[in-house]
Amino acid sequence: MTECVPFIKVAGIEKTIKWYQNIGFTCVATNHIWEPGCELNWARLEWEGAAFMLGPNERNIIPNAKDASLWFNVDTVDYIIEMLQRHDIEMNVEPGNILWQKVVSFKDINGLDIFFSCAVVKK
Repeated sequence: MTECVPFIKVAGIEKTIKWYQNIGFTCVATNHIWEPGCELNWARLEWEGAAFMLGPNERNIIPNAKDASLWFNVDTVDYIIEMLQRHDIEMNVEPGNILWQKVVSFKDINGLDIFFSCAVVKK
C-alpha cells in the first residue's frame, strides 16, 4: 500500500498543531516521541483517514526553500531507487533512520523535495 503525505512547512509547528487539534485533528506523531527534549521539527496530523505533516519553514536558512514537500510511505523503495538511477536523478538514501525507516529523497524538476520511505526490519 502506498500513502502520499503532504509535508507543509510552517513558521510555528507547535502553534499550528494546537490550531488543528482545536478543529478536530489528532497529532499522531512528532520527533519528540523518539527524541524527547529536542527542538520540535516535524509532526503528523490526521483526521478521518487523511494525513499531512508539518515541518519548519527554512526559507531564512536555505535559499529557494519550498513551502511543501511530498512524503510517500511505501512497502519498498527499491523500485524508486532503480528508476532514479536509470534517469540519472541525484538522490540521497538513508539506509535506516531513528524511526527504522529507509528513506530515499530527491528534488523534482521544480525543486520540490520528494521522499519515499519504507520500514526497515530491525536486526
